[in-house]
Amino acid sequence: MIFAGDFAQLPPISSESWSLYRKLHGYLVTSKSGQDRTLRKGLWHQINTVVILRQNMRHKLQTPDDRRLRTALENMRFHDCTEDDITFLKSRVSGRKDSVHTMTSAEFRNVSIITAWNVHKDEVNRLGTLQFSNEIKQELINFFSDDTNIGPRLQHILWNQLPSSMSKHISGKLSLCKGLPVMIWNNVAMELCITKGQKGFVYAWQVLDTLFVKLCDLPSDIQLPGLPLNVVPLTPTKTHFKCFLSNRERVFITREQIKVLPNFAMTDYTSQGKTRPYNVVDLSNCKSHQACATAEGTIILADTMEVSKHLIQNHASGELRQEFRDFEILNDITRLRFISELDVGVIGLTRSELIASY
Repeated sequence: MIFAGDFAQLPPISSESWSLYRKLHGYLVTSKSGQDRTLRKGLWHQINTVVILRQNMRHKLQTPDDRRLRTALENMRFHDCTEDDITFLKSRVSGRKDSVHTMTSAEFRNVSIITAWNVHKDEVNRLGTLQFSNEIKQELINFFSDDTNIGPRLQHILWNQLPSSMSKHISGKLSLCKGLPVMIWNNVAMELCITKGQKGFVYAWQVLDTLFVKLCDLPSDIQLPGLPLNVVPLTPTKTHFKCFLSNRERVFITREQIKVLPNFAMTDYTSQGKTRPYNVVDLSNCKSHQACATAEGTIILADTMEVSKHLIQNHASGELRQEFRDFEILNDITRLRFISELDVGVIGLTRSELIASY
């Protein structure tokens, strides 16, 4: 089995304590979650072949600013930014006198803002949708979900709640117009790039039936019979999930809705793994250096750099640094094995055995 990963990115949503590199602290094997965590940890430590990919494929330009950005991001991965890195990052804060970019620049028009909180993402998406429709002078058409097992009063409340108040982030009311930037929120067909997180634009719709989305930034073009190039159909699907009301009450519903969201903002978790020409980031509520590094800001929203300065300096946790050291050793073992220079005595079925013999 070959797979890729990056521990410098965000840990599991629960907390860093759920990460594979955290040491075991007496999991209760009588519970299912404790059994799962113990098994995951055991399987992870049986992986003893590591290849570290060191070339940055997202930042290949060689201007002085590009080199400084790469250096700052590399240091940020290890929670070890220097004062020079901080000075450079401050120069990318929108609205500062010494900033090279501002939010009003044409290249940042309709660029999705990366933020840490879902509630901020939802509000930016709402305002972005209204602004977009006003600019192109199109009326927004509301597509309401079909929810089961609830009364009319509760239905009205749920339709007007933010998607982040739902455990599956499925909107009760989609306000759409042609050309609106959207993000697909469900894995439909991997081979057609209709996957969760895929960007696109509203192309057309058939009311209560099908939404047609023109996908963008695809590895290759898609041509479906009877449809224009890169246009794919999305239909409503049923999902059972939990809703959180403003009075802290929780209700379970089954919602039938097309799983797309406006794409004027996304969370740091959603932004992972995406290659984008520009990143506009809000660092004010980032919880860790991993969140800041994942955002990789082209420009940083004003007044958020000072708040996040402490997150990207000092040092990463000891367990994360130990994981990086183990990777370096295992990568060196893999290199020596590849060039046939590894000592025959270096052998082990688990990571610890292999490193000890090395």
